[in-house]
Amino acid sequence: MTKSIDITMPSLGADMSEGMLVKWLINVGEYVHHGQAIAVLETQKGAIDMEVYYDGTITELLVQPIKTVPVGTVLAKLELNKELSKQPSEKLTIEQEQSEELSATDSHFSDKKTAEKVQPTNKSFAAKQQEPKLKNSNNLVSKTRVFASPVVRKIAKQKNIDLSAVSGSGANNAVLLKDIERCTENNTEHAAEPNFQKLPTQKVSEKKSPEQQQLTEMRAAIAAAMTKSKQHIPHFYLSKTIEVNKAQQWLEQINQDKSPKEHILLVAVLLKAVALTLNKYPELNGFYLNDHFEKADEINIANVISLRTGGVVVPSLQAVDTLSVSQIMAALQNVTARARAKEESGRLRSSELMNASITVTNMGDRGADNVFGVIYPPQVAIIGFGKVKKTPQVIDGELAIGFELTVSLSADHRVIDGILAGKFLNALAKRIQKPEQL
Repeated sequence: MTKSIDITMPSLGADMSEGMLVKWLINVGEYVHHGQAIAVLETQKGAIDMEVYYDGTITELLVQPIKTVPVGTVLAKLELNKELSKQPSEKLTIEQEQSEELSATDSHFSDKKTAEKVQPTNKSFAAKQQEPKLKNSNNLVSKTRVFASPVVRKIAKQKNIDLSAVSGSGANNAVLLKDIERCTENNTEHAAEPNFQKLPTQKVSEKKSPEQQQLTEMRAAIAAAMTKSKQHIPHFYLSKTIEVNKAQQWLEQINQDKSPKEHILLVAVLLKAVALTLNKYPELNGFYLNDHFEKADEINIANVISLRTGGVVVPSLQAVDTLSVSQIMAALQNVTARARAKEESGRLRSSELMNASITVTNMGDRGADNVFGVIYPPQVAIIGFGKVKKTPQVIDGELAIGFELTVSLSADHRVIDGILAGKFLNALAKRIQKPEQL
């Protein structure tokens, strides 16, 4: 007897309550493999490739592009491969539990109103259907800047639609694809009406200071997620300054025979050191779900990537403790290029935004000396690395110029105590100072 699985709109973070199905990459009757991209979703993080987590045959496509639906909505049905249906599904289960926790945002974190409940797709996953909040009809002030995703702008250009004339229903009046559809339908309905002469209308605009500038959809999502984190997670913070002379010297040696594109940067060393240290301190690597801590099976480190247009995305590197430093560097370059790419071939994948077990933020050479991050729920810790700076040091009994950086730890006090956090930072410092052993 075959088993059917529901493929649902995934939650790709605490800041996501709905997503837009832009395009199917498969057809009914097509056989798909675990990890295969089957659809393109438009989210507040941009266009994302949605993956499937089982091998099997697509039997139904229940939602047709282009449509926005709440997290948890059943998009398609998959008939499992008999041989693979018996495989353990622990990884999928933890992702579903995370999705349930992330989508359960309080009403003041969303600009949506609950309309009706979506039928749960399994025992651990349920989401509430939400509808767009109506714009205030008394608000006659037009936007001086139009907020819309690249997909929306592309389709609007193809249909010769002026985005500044479209009333957006997204967060902070961002124009969504459904607004483009509605605009197209209205134009079609009025195409046959007599062309009566109309009085000219003038748009009312208002100059705003930078502080009053409207948030982009991504910025609003970041604000919602971080606000929830600070209100619900009891943060505490520790930091430690680490001497990185040996790490810098080691990098110079291994990069001597490499081209500039092949150079390994310090961030790869730091991520490897974090991963190996987490093996000894697994309490920092996991999720706070349903009022208890669940340790992650893998060390999947999310790395904060700043976008050139503003905002950030936080894709993860998988099983970092099993990778070499050079492999980590290659994976970082790959995911960073895809996060910042505009081409369709450069999209991030849904799995990269769902299964991170801890986050690292690195300020780089142009950043600050210290950074204290905000925990991304349901994770329980975030590690921050400041920029490397030159400092006077006593080396072999003599005063010399050396290199150091400050590492910080923001931790969830429901799971982690100060003593444990301090031990983790000390162990991490020792690993960073022995790069040849990574």
